[in-house]
Amino acid sequence: MLFMTTSWKQPLLLMLLALCAYLVPISTNGAWVVLAPLAAACSYLAGRHVSSLAHGLLALGSGTLAAGVTLALSSHLSLLTFALNILTGLVLFALLPWWAGRARRNAVLFRSQERRHVVVQAELRERARIAEAMHDQLGHDLALLALSTGGLQVTLEKGTEAHAQAARIREQADESIEHLHQIIGVLHEDGEQAPLGPADSSLAQLVEQARAKGMKINFTRHGPPPQAPGSLRWAAVLRQVAQEALTNAAKYAPHTEVELELDTRSEQAVLRISNQLAGPVPPVRPGATGIASLRGALEAAGGSLAVHRTRERFELRASIPQAPSPPAPAGVHSPVKRTSTSMLVLLPILAVTVISAALLLLQHATYQATALHPSEYQKLKVGMDSGEVASLVRAPGLDEPLPVIDEPAAPENAQCRYYAARTGLLDLGSEMFRLCFTDDVLVSTDHLYPAG
Repeated sequence: MLFMTTSWKQPLLLMLLALCAYLVPISTNGAWVVLAPLAAACSYLAGRHVSSLAHGLLALGSGTLAAGVTLALSSHLSLLTFALNILTGLVLFALLPWWAGRARRNAVLFRSQERRHVVVQAELRERARIAEAMHDQLGHDLALLALSTGGLQVTLEKGTEAHAQAARIREQADESIEHLHQIIGVLHEDGEQAPLGPADSSLAQLVEQARAKGMKINFTRHGPPPQAPGSLRWAAVLRQVAQEALTNAAKYAPHTEVELELDTRSEQAVLRISNQLAGPVPPVRPGATGIASLRGALEAAGGSLAVHRTRERFELRASIPQAPSPPAPAGVHSPVKRTSTSMLVLLPILAVTVISAALLLLQHATYQATALHPSEYQKLKVGMDSGEVASLVRAPGLDEPLPVIDEPAAPENAQCRYYAARTGLLDLGSEMFRLCFTDDVLVSTDHLYPAG
């Protein structure tokens, strides 16, 4: 199809599809050998490249209607032969290949759209992760800034300009944290994995940074530090958990000591963080995503997050496997969904195939019961007895000719049998042979033709 321009390709393919639907049903037995596979190939191409379902059905319907009119006016076929011509030719060599091509086209388009969707979603997730990472880091830094400013307020004399300026700085830091929470609430997607913190910034470094800002932290470690190649991921997740917990402690309990304990002696790395609460339990902020994001990140890695709070104390326990678990590959579909999609394509093809097979079996049975090959007919001679005729004619034949046959008068007192003149299974012509017997002796052979 390379020689066609885009504007002409679909109209030409539609014309070709209509031509296939017209030519195959009206073609003779010999022409089927060439036309049938050619029509199947052209119909497949039409289904593969024509986008409109309605236009394809219109082309098939137009070709079928023209073929039906041609057969009705010129061939004088019986109703069974007419139906076999139309249905077998149309279904097997036009409709079914066109449907297969269209199914292939839809599958390719679906995969292309799915790939684009995956790329877009990946970009959106990456933007959200970057935004959340900025939120976590800036929120942590602002919380430490508010903590440092609060400590500065204590050392300054109340009522002085310096004390008021320190109070304004702390208020602005708190407002900035709230603004960050609002922004990340807009960007947050339910079910998305939380972003990872910088892998090169260890938990110990995070603790030292917080201590330098004035936080009181009691950090204890049990077990070796993370060294295996797969440890970077879980260490980064636990660092993020610690960062969120220290940020909350600096905001809601700025002058209390934080207990932080890391245990890596078992298969699960466990991080425990707790601190006394300086006031009432802070309410859950609408749109807050910190704990939810941490829980999502831990669960995605096979871990868990438990939060316990009372009036006096807040405690957080995070655990994560030290051995990395392989993530589920992106874009993998559920077997049920894949099966359902396949069945939507295969069921119509299966139905058409069953109908076509039933028609072919009916044609085969009709051929075996009524057909007489012209070459066998030529061997029959008047005067043969019924036994000699039976050795050449194996089909039982019919008692009467088809209604479309123009039959001359039979010999007097003769008993006649009628046979379809067929060269093969795919020969759907309406001509017949008549064999007439008197006293089990063949007295006449006639080649009968449709009336008109």
